[in-house]
Amino acid sequence: MPRSLPKGAAKAAVKDEVTHFFLIKRTEKGGGQSATQEKRGINDVTKIVRKEGGQCHLYSSRGASSDYVSVITGVNTAAAVRIAEEIEKYGAVKATLISGVEVFAP
Repeated sequence: MPRSLPKGAAKAAVKDEVTHFFLIKRTEKGGGQSATQEKRGINDVTKIVRKEGGQCHLYSSRGASSDYVSVITGVNTAAAVRIAEEIEKYGAVKATLISGVEVFAP
C-alpha cells in the first residue's frame, strides 16, 4: 500500500525548492584542458555555489549528449544564472540551465 504524505506536504515541497540542473558540454577549447585545469575549474564553481548558499553534485555523463550534469540546490534563479555564467567564463564548456521542482518523492 502506498505511503501517504501529510496533508499539504507535496504542495510545500513543490512550492519551496527549485533544483537547477546544468547540462555541461566541453567546447573545443575545453577538450584540450589538462586534468589539473579541469579540477581547478570544478573547484572554482563549487566555491561560487557555496558562496551563494547552495550545494552541488557533479556527475560524469560521458558518452551522453553532455559530458557532465551538475545538480544544484539551495540557490534562487538569479544565483543559478550567475553560476552558469561562471561555469562558461573561460570558454572551456557550454552549460545549459534547466530548473525544476520535484513532483514526486517516494
